[in-house]
Amino acid sequence: MAITFYYTSCPFNKKIVTQQNKIEQVLEAKRVNFIKIDIASNAESKEEMRTIMGDDHGLAPQICNGNVYCGNYETFAEANEVGELFDFLKLPNPVKEQS
Repeated sequence: MAITFYYTSCPFNKKIVTQQNKIEQVLEAKRVNFIKIDIASNAESKEEMRTIMGDDHGLAPQICNGNVYCGNYETFAEANEVGELFDFLKLPNPVKEQS
């Protein structure tokens, strides 16, 4: 199953652009299979994201594994920094599996 990366093509500040770019870069570098869904161009996707999050006012960027909410940029960045990205994404860690 692929990770779902909810983003917006119409961010209201540069911080969001930076966060979205960082998420995409890290996922690509770690070779994580993911799909990007633009909530700015699809109201149904925005509602789906908010339902999974359990927050009627949630904003992008957000990350999910199927219908399981993983977290926002801050929790993503923290997990990546401490080496727990795959746990955060609810994926098997390929490094641990090779040991």
